[in-house]
Order: sequence, then structure tokens, then C-alpha cells
Amino acid sequence: MNKKVIIEKNNSIAYEYLINNFASSGIKFKLKKSYTFIFFEVEVDSNQCDSFLKFVAKSIILSHKYQSIISAFDEVEYTFANVACLAALLYFDLDGEVGQVIDIIKDKETISVEGTFNFKLNDMSEEWEELKNIGEVLVYNESEQDIYNVINFLMSNRNSDKSLFLAQYPDILLANVSDGVMVDNVKLYKNDDFNLINTVIAESPTELIIEKNQIKGSLYECLSKLVKVKVL
Repeated sequence: MNKKVIIEKNNSIAYEYLINNFASSGIKFKLKKSYTFIFFEVEVDSNQCDSFLKFVAKSIILSHKYQSIISAFDEVEYTFANVACLAALLYFDLDGEVGQVIDIIKDKETISVEGTFNFKLNDMSEEWEELKNIGEVLVYNESEQDIYNVINFLMSNRNSDKSLFLAQYPDILLANVSDGVMVDNVKLYKNDDFNLINTVIAESPTELIIEKNQIKGSLYECLSKLVKVKVL
């Protein structure tokens, strides 16, 4: 079946997310661009339909939720703890939110990323405002250890029985050892360390397996506070 996804040209988060994950999952697409919009013309077979809907739904949520929460961090230094805090807020209740979006878009041939959010999901902004307020309290008033305690509490609601293996860092090739597939590729930052922290929190694994000397210092300390790190 043929589908079309429309995004505004300045929505780099949705654009990069769809490009990377369509390509990695074998979903065929062509791009067309106008002055204002980018159009994905997508070929989806019956085996790819669920993945297609999940990717589009996530692109809608992540690109809008990130912009709602990020303002809490405008005037603070981007330390590993603060990046982890932002990620924990971003992925809080993400599965439920993605499910709501899929229910809206599943029967549509043409899906507008911005239109779907603005006309069908705008009430989510109020809930995200509460998450932004939590972020402000944490990064301006609490210690780093307190931040990690809240992050682990938020992650505890999403813990999954999976192990991730990190290969060829900083390329961030993360494989889910439990089922042998690569994890979703989400790049929110130009900093590879920040993207790794974000991805680990997004997946919320029980353990992260790394090769010896692959990650050191403060990044290793940060990851060890988020997940059990096993060194080969």
C-alpha cells in the first residue's frame, strides 16, 4: 500500500527520525520537498504496516514533546545528569502516547505530522507542561544524585527485560540482545555521548553490555547510575 507523510521543513527531529528508521527497517520511500514541507512517499507492505505506524507516531510525539520540555533546560549547563533528566521526562508514558496517535492515523493514507498534533493531540501539551515543571524543579533546585533518583523512578515504570549491546561507539550501534534487532535510532543532539544517554533511557534495558575501554570516565559513571553496565 502507498502512504504519504507530510512534515514541516523545520521539523528536523521528525525528519531525521523517519529517514533513519525507515531506512534501517527496509521501508521504501521517496522524498519530495517544497519551500515549506517535506513529503515522504512510502511503500508499505503488510509486514511493515505496524512498524510504519509506530515510526510515524513516534515522530509526531517526540518532535513536539521535546520542544515542550526543552524550555526547562534553556539556561542550564547540559551535563550528563541534565541530559538524562530531559530524556526520562521525554520518554515518560511514551508508549501510551504513541498508542493514542496510532489509533488516529492507522486508517489514513496521508498523514501530516504537525496537523495530526495540532488538531487531534493538542491537549497533550498540558500534560507535558507538568513534565517541564518537574524538569525545572530538578535542574535548578536539586542535587545531581536527587536528579538520578527521580530518573530511576521514572524509568522503573518502563523497565523491560532486555539487554543492549553497544558496538562501534560513537556510531551508537545498539542491538537488543534479547531479540537480535537494532534499537530505534533517535538523534537529538550533535554530541554522541548525549545521544547514547538518550537512547539508553528510551530503551530502559535491564543491562547494557559494552566492550572493555569503549566508554570511560564520567560517561561510564552516568550510564552506571541508569542501568547495570556489563563490561566484556
